[in-house]
Formats: sequence, structure tokens, C-alpha cells
Amino acid sequence: MKPQWLILPGLLLFLFFNIWPIVFSIYISFTNANIKNFPPPPPWAPEELKQARPPPDFTGLSNYAPIFLGPTSAGFIGAVFWSLVFVALSVPAKVVLGTFIGLLMSSDKVLGKSVMRALLIVPWALPLILSVVAWRYVFDPTYGVVNQLLYSLGVSKPPDWFVNKDYAYAAMVVIEAWLAYPFIMTVVIGALANVPRAAYEAAYIDGAGRWTIFLQVTLPLIKRPLIYATVMTTAASLQFFLVAYLWNFIQLYDRFILAYGYYWAFGSPFREYGLTAAVLTLSALIISAFMIVAIKLSGLMRGMYEG
Repeated sequence: MKPQWLILPGLLLFLFFNIWPIVFSIYISFTNANIKNFPPPPPWAPEELKQARPPPDFTGLSNYAPIFLGPTSAGFIGAVFWSLVFVALSVPAKVVLGTFIGLLMSSDKVLGKSVMRALLIVPWALPLILSVVAWRYVFDPTYGVVNQLLYSLGVSKPPDWFVNKDYAYAAMVVIEAWLAYPFIMTVVIGALANVPRAAYEAAYIDGAGRWTIFLQVTLPLIKRPLIYATVMTTAASLQFFLVAYLWNFIQLYDRFILAYGYYWAFGSPFREYGLTAAVLTLSALIISAFMIVAIKLSGLMRGMYEG
């Protein structure tokens, strides 16, 4: 048996569980699939059921046109805009926070670093639903820590972080930064472990201060892994969905691309699966385009294949 045949089972599973759903979703985006005709009855179903529930028809670009020119265009463009705003707010927050904590946890002056690292990685290790439940208590309009603090500062009517769309959106930025900073922290700690101590010793001898050392020594030496982590976490922010769904989907469905697509599949009364597939296909193209441009501009692949 040729060694190449050994990868066949894994390759078939990859094609079935990864490639096939993508191809099928793209196909559905070119049909009029909805709750009335999808999924179609199986081949062994009674003929009466097959006639009453015909399979979806191929409709070409009919699902894509409304996204740009029809009644759903404003919602989709708004979701893209607010997703980009979310990226612009959350990514710098988690990168700065993760980098700062990573630098702190790499310092020789911090005691009990192993225990603190284990505690700081908790947001990354906890199941997402437990994190969201905990944050719901923090932002609870009546008993939450945030509103109690606002009360103590003299705010007579603190915001409702669940019902008010803008405040719920602001809460998503905070939660996303908290959930993702351990990833940045871990990358920074790993990168700093490979920085030679001679570079710091030379900088100290030259009389450089901490800020100068960070800008001229530390940051250039960890720049490549930090850029990689930033690109990855930005792509994750563009796909932000589950936290918004668990928080208050009705208020936030038009603030995130994937949530907007999910709405047309399970929130609208007619379950427009074809339109949903079109929205999510465009979302995947937007995210893929971002990744390609970001990798090109950051030079992450430069030198990868240079021998």
C-alpha cells in the first residue's frame, strides 16, 4: 500500500465536514430555500408529501440583489458598518490589555507568576456560556456591580445594558476584550521568552528608560508574533456572534454580520434560508478579503518559503 493512501480517511472526513457544508451553503444561496420548501422530503417520503413540499428552485442572484439594492440592503450595510466599529474598538482594547499583562507576567519582579498566569487565562478556558452568565450579573440593571457603582457616583438612572441597543453594544466591546486578552497575553509571553537578555542589558547600560526600552527593544523583537495575534483576533471579532446571541439577540442582531444572517434564518417568520446563505457567503468573502489584505500588508508570510 502506498503511504499516500493513509491520509485518505482523514481527507474524506475533512471534505465531508468542512468543504461540503461550504459548497452546499453557497448552492443554497442561489435558491429560494425557505421554511416552506427546505429541507426537501427524502426520496423514500410519500409522493403526497413530495408534491406538497417541492424542492427549492434555482433563482440565480435573486438573493444577492436585495442585499445591495432591496429592503435588506440597509440592514446588511449597517451590520457591516457596526461590525467594523466593533473591530476598531475591541481589537485595540484587547491587544493593549493583553500586551500589558504579558509584559507584566514576564517581569522578574512579579511574584507567583505561575499562579497568576493560571488565573489570568481563566477567561480563555471557561465555557463561553458561563462567562456570559457571569457578565450578565455584572451588568444587571438592578443588582449589577456596574450600575451599583454608577449609583454611588450620583447617576440616578443607570443604563439598561440589555434593553438599550447602544449600551448592550458597548457591553459587547468590554466582554470581547475580556474574553480575548488571554490569547494576546499568551502570545506576548511566548515571544518575550525568546528575547535575549543581552538586548536589555545593553539598553540599560546606554541609560534607556523603560518606555524607550519597550519601544526600541521589546516591541521590535515581538512585533511579528504580536501582528499575527492581532490579525487572528481581528478576524475573530469580525465573526462575533455567540455572545451577542446569548446577551440579547433581538437588540443586537443588526450590529454584527453573522447575527444579521442568523436572523434571516431563524428570526424572520418565513425562515429565508436562501437569503441567509447569501448574507453569510458575503460575510465569509468579507472576512477572507480582510485576512488576505492583512496578511499581505503585515508581511506575515514573507520569508516563509525562503530557504
